[in-house]
Amino acid sequence: MSRRHAAAWLLLAAQVAAVAAPESSVPVQASLGMETLRLPGQERMGLVTGQVLFHLDGPWWLGPVTHGAATGVRGGFFVGGVAVQHQWPLGPGLRLAAGLSAGGGGGAGAPVGDGLMLRASLDLVRQWGPLNAGVSVSQVQFPGTAIRSRQAGLVLGWTGQFDHLPPSAAGSRRSAPQRSGLGIDRFALTAARHAPRSAGSGTQPFQLLGARLERQFDSIDGSWGLEAAAAAQGRAAGYMEILAHAGLGWRPLPALQLGLRGAAGLGGGGAVPAGSGGLLRADATLVLDLAPGWHLGAAWGRTQGRTPALQARRSALWLSADLEPLASPGTPGRAGTVVRTTWGGALLHTAPLPRGDGSRQSLQAIGLVLERWLGPQTYLTGQAYSAFGGQAGGYSMGLVGGGLATPARQDGWQLGAELLAGGAGGGGVRGAAGAVVMAQAWAALPLADGHQRLRIGVGAVGGSDGGAARPVASATWQVAFGQTGP
Repeated sequence: MSRRHAAAWLLLAAQVAAVAAPESSVPVQASLGMETLRLPGQERMGLVTGQVLFHLDGPWWLGPVTHGAATGVRGGFFVGGVAVQHQWPLGPGLRLAAGLSAGGGGGAGAPVGDGLMLRASLDLVRQWGPLNAGVSVSQVQFPGTAIRSRQAGLVLGWTGQFDHLPPSAAGSRRSAPQRSGLGIDRFALTAARHAPRSAGSGTQPFQLLGARLERQFDSIDGSWGLEAAAAAQGRAAGYMEILAHAGLGWRPLPALQLGLRGAAGLGGGGAVPAGSGGLLRADATLVLDLAPGWHLGAAWGRTQGRTPALQARRSALWLSADLEPLASPGTPGRAGTVVRTTWGGALLHTAPLPRGDGSRQSLQAIGLVLERWLGPQTYLTGQAYSAFGGQAGGYSMGLVGGGLATPARQDGWQLGAELLAGGAGGGGVRGAAGAVVMAQAWAALPLADGHQRLRIGVGAVGGSDGGAARPVASATWQVAFGQTGP
């Protein structure tokens, strides 16, 4: 194992440990930062950084981080990884924080080599209740490339609690005065069609597969949240978008909701010219309640970006499920059956894949794996990976699916298998691009406290470009916790 792989594995292990503590509530901090990087050739690129940090112990915080291009000409540049931070209080409401993040990604033709990105930062932050704001200085580099930039920036943040129950409570009925976890009420799987309005855009219509997280407003009919999607077709393979959204609705019938939704974020990659990458979207929505906790939705609207390729008509379908039902209508409390949820950091290795230049080379990717168990032996999963090794910087995969497993045990191996589908591309990789399918068989060994486990998987991944499926191997460090479910 190289130093690069060892460092990535240690960071992922620490990330999982952030929520592995036995207490039922862990402090959490979410932040959004903006800075401008200097790339080779005096090029400038605005970089947005979003991260969610969990309190480990004492002054240490750790969690997932995402970076994306927001200004310049590198729309579609994304990096996902892990961040660790050490904080020092300087006085009432004032703190200094030193941070280090490592991740994989790239895109939009940026010369990122393997895709490994390292960012060191120092933030001075002022707190006002749950909100905070401050300034930062940072250094960003991609080892083995000419990208090395120092810059100042701004940061905005929020502080809260990550409430959870022990996984051993799964199956029992519980009530809670507030949302658990990160406060997500609903999860949706999405499929969309992006059709540029101009015939001269140089981009053909393409399909996207994705997922959306929603939090319902407490006093009005509507929601806000985050969504992500990746192209699953043709020359757009490698296109990715991440947006924040908010919407309002009203019900002409008890089981039917009409609404309006707006979204803003970043997009680009593949062969889709995206300019700076900024996106705005407006949709009209229709949602039908299929059964208690299940909803089928559709949307029609427009996407607006900086280039003709991103000025498009958009239509979408989705299937969503309630994660934490209300205790009673109009109340913020939650009540239901405790379900087992796991999350973790993963390293993925593929057998040699064909590249755009005719060569073949394996790649390594860093990823985030989420699981929601429907029962003792079945689960749904979402997984996202970004390359950090194998000269595939900019290659990413987003997958959703499900699996079967033997019941989890505190003192023995758990065996399972899963099948996932989604979109992938970028980094000059062929053979696992466009619409992709990945299947894995796995074995998981519980660790000392019983809430964490090490999962080893082997399988294959194949893309819609007609290439043969390629073997993959993965190692995932996971932690389990309980949340109130339907």
